[in-house]
Amino acid sequence: MNSEQRRKERQAAGALGQPPEIKLNDTFNPFHNDSRFEGGYEILKTVLLLPVMVVRVVVFVTSLLLGYLFTKLALLRAKNVLTSPFPQWRRSLMLPVRLCARVNLFACGFHWIHLKGSPAPRHEAPILVSNHVTFVDPLFLFFKHLPVIVTAYENLNLPVAGAIIKAMQAIAVDRISRESRQSASDAIKRKAMCNDWSHVMIFPEATTTNGKLLISFKAGAFTPGFPVQPILIRYPHVHMDPCWVAEGPVIYWLLFRLMTQFHNFMSVEYLPVIHPTLEETKNPNLFAERVRLTMARAMNTSVTQHTYEDAYMAMEAVRLKIDSASALLEFGEFKKISPFTVKEAKRCLSKFLALDCSNRGAVTYKDYIKAVDLPDCFLLQQVFRYFDRTNSGHINFRQYATGIAFISGHSRFKEVVESAYNFCGGVENLLDETALHRSLRVLMPSVSKQQVHLLFNRIDVNKGGLLRQTDFSSYCDDNPDFLLLFLIGKSSLL
Repeated sequence: MNSEQRRKERQAAGALGQPPEIKLNDTFNPFHNDSRFEGGYEILKTVLLLPVMVVRVVVFVTSLLLGYLFTKLALLRAKNVLTSPFPQWRRSLMLPVRLCARVNLFACGFHWIHLKGSPAPRHEAPILVSNHVTFVDPLFLFFKHLPVIVTAYENLNLPVAGAIIKAMQAIAVDRISRESRQSASDAIKRKAMCNDWSHVMIFPEATTTNGKLLISFKAGAFTPGFPVQPILIRYPHVHMDPCWVAEGPVIYWLLFRLMTQFHNFMSVEYLPVIHPTLEETKNPNLFAERVRLTMARAMNTSVTQHTYEDAYMAMEAVRLKIDSASALLEFGEFKKISPFTVKEAKRCLSKFLALDCSNRGAVTYKDYIKAVDLPDCFLLQQVFRYFDRTNSGHINFRQYATGIAFISGHSRFKEVVESAYNFCGGVENLLDETALHRSLRVLMPSVSKQQVHLLFNRIDVNKGGLLRQTDFSSYCDDNPDFLLLFLIGKSSLL
């Protein structure tokens, strides 16, 4: 296909046009743990260390329960635990709990931890930020700093750990709720301003990764405009990667593997305090990005536009038993097209998998026409090429999602739906099968009555025999690519 033909096809998409091209990082999957339990050495080592593991489990559980009891003692008759700072005497009651946390680290094989740099006093850097790799990170930070942490609401209800998190006077947040995120941001600023509180500790990635790169930072830690001290946590390893990610071992298997190693390595580096500029206090995203790049240079790694929404997509991919890398969108970059939500992305993934008849992670043109059950014609070829931006003959999930997000999020989407309904011959807010067949034959002369009948039944969810405009609109909401038949086939629709 020459450039002139390509230009005409892009124009044929009608008033909506083609979605902007975005470059996505195919090199790294930050939510994949690639360590394997295999080989004679690992098996022999595990067998030999089983008695040691039993001792470590006993020590871990005993220390955890002791920490829980000391926490309950520290919280005895405490009021407004999450909103009022503890007096110094009550904070000192948490010292045994912090020591229990260090014992738990020891039981997990972290006998010594390499430290580089030093923590800044609270008045110099009230906020600490760190990369997040596994459940070991907060254990160390709790032992070292007893900070105020930002955590998910559901963590407050965890058995044993929930009480300890409350004793840390955590800031609870629902990451999906905008109101909750705003409330958490206000709480961060309020607690960072007052030296009666401990350091505020935040994992700005808002999820765990494999530590091989830094994903997008949320702005919450940087919105108050206070100096921050970055912390880098690494886990040098040969046989066992302790990262706790979507496509990796469950936490119980990670604990088992940690406790059947001779020793696990961990290094913690404190970087110099970073002060925001005047411009960065007005635009926290600039401050967050400068801190992220500073941390990435110190880690000798790269950055990507993945976000915690991508972690949800990776978990969905694992649930569906597909490669998690194929389901990642890099939401930080993707949202430049449309405010696509995780729910919408999951629904889009389900529809893509329905198109992927061969289960190869890529949809060919033959797969597409088979799935949509419409005739092979020039219009369907154009619809397919709308998604196949590289003219490779197949589309992946990212290409499909890009097109869907652009159409569904377009400001003229509802106008297109109404125009398409009117084109089909909707009279007095009703459309019958004959009118739908007649209008589709204008676009696709080879479409059969049976194909239109099946399409009509998919749209007519109430089985009333007549399509209301609300039925038509609902189907278009769920299947935005359906509108491409009209936008491309009838470019003068708008």
